[in-house]
Amino acid sequence: MQKKGVVSGAIVFLRQDMELSNIQIEVAVASTILSAAVSAWFGEYLLDHKGRKQTLVYASIIFIAGSLLMACAFGPDKGYGMLVVGRIIIGVAIGFASEAGPLYISECAPPNLRGSLTTLFNVAVVGGQVFASILCGMLSTLPVHYNWRLMLAFGCVPALAQMLGFMSLPLSPTWLVLQGRKEDAERVLYQIRNTNDHAVGGDPIQHELHDIVEEHELAKQVEHVRLGDLWRNNLPIRRAMILGCGLWAISQLAGINTIMYYGASIVKKTGIGEGNLSFDIWITVPLNMMQLLGIFVCYYMIDRAGRRPTLLTSMTMVWISLLLIGIGFSLDAAKLTVMAMCMYLFSFGVGLSTMPYTVNAEIYPTEYRGLCVAQSTAVFWFSNFIVSLTFLTCARYMGNDGVFYFYTAIVIIGEIYFYYNMPETNGKSFHEVQQLFADGRTEVLPAPDATQTNSQGILV
Repeated sequence: MQKKGVVSGAIVFLRQDMELSNIQIEVAVASTILSAAVSAWFGEYLLDHKGRKQTLVYASIIFIAGSLLMACAFGPDKGYGMLVVGRIIIGVAIGFASEAGPLYISECAPPNLRGSLTTLFNVAVVGGQVFASILCGMLSTLPVHYNWRLMLAFGCVPALAQMLGFMSLPLSPTWLVLQGRKEDAERVLYQIRNTNDHAVGGDPIQHELHDIVEEHELAKQVEHVRLGDLWRNNLPIRRAMILGCGLWAISQLAGINTIMYYGASIVKKTGIGEGNLSFDIWITVPLNMMQLLGIFVCYYMIDRAGRRPTLLTSMTMVWISLLLIGIGFSLDAAKLTVMAMCMYLFSFGVGLSTMPYTVNAEIYPTEYRGLCVAQSTAVFWFSNFIVSLTFLTCARYMGNDGVFYFYTAIVIIGEIYFYYNMPETNGKSFHEVQQLFADGRTEVLPAPDATQTNSQGILV
């Protein structure tokens, strides 16, 4: 439930039809992100009391309402105020879905498939952006006063499909156990595993149900700790949180949403297509495809080469790409700029796109995982908000090239930090991962297999 691809295309026509300034464009884009951050912060109530599935159904309904409101934006200032309200409503839905979606998948997936499905979740998100770009290209030939309305209204279609689909899906077995409905959880597990076979040594579904119940009982025995106490008094968790939050912050401050939200507008500034708006929209299709291809490479590398090599390789490619984008703008080299944008999105997909999800799921103790992941997610949305709110204004004062040189510096600094502070967690148990952060000494950790002997995990 993301509208980055649609927004990237619709902005080109919104600006022209509504005669919007840079500030108005930034507010329209950033209002969704800020709204998503707030709703995600308070979404815990729905997740715990209504369940993951019902939260997703609510998010779909809200998304449909916001999409229709944006499509029908009329009134003072050519409907700009109504557009922003619709964007805020969309943000509420995205905030709820961004929490409930991965959580529902994780709790319903077989334990041996959770890692793969985490990566495939990212594939689905970026694949949706590719489809949105194609849709915008198809609609861009229509008159400008209503083609962007159709682009934004089309968000109702996947939201409606999601709502109807989830109505027929079972509740999360983990949530059912949390509600004291163990029998219902057992029935759901047999349903979604689609087996009644009893393996040698016992029924695997009964073992899985026992693990869920045991984890719940252990969680109830842990004293509830405030976030501030963890930062002040728990050094290992503070190290892990700095790493996890840093991954999310760098991934956003690297400017990925600059390309996602303003991709068509950036291409328009290069002059390619001689001002043809339809061409400006279609050029975003290969841009989004490049990130999708990069994520497929990440899917292949992440459990073979390891987390550290995959991330550091991705970041090196990212800052080189950003540097080339800046040079392209400095030299007025339109082809270089667009080629560098494609290289950037592919490089981002190789590691920096997926690694924050993976690493944040590995580095926190079980009893504090929810609290720590919530904070790192807040850092993600806040960093996203900063970039989307400031890009056009920064480009005005720093120049297009200056903005991308600035992003280059951020990624280089981040790569240096992760080189010295990110241990290799591939192939290690959760207990072994915790030991990496419990030791305050600088420690060089061997790679988990022979193929990674040159990829050392270093913890400061």
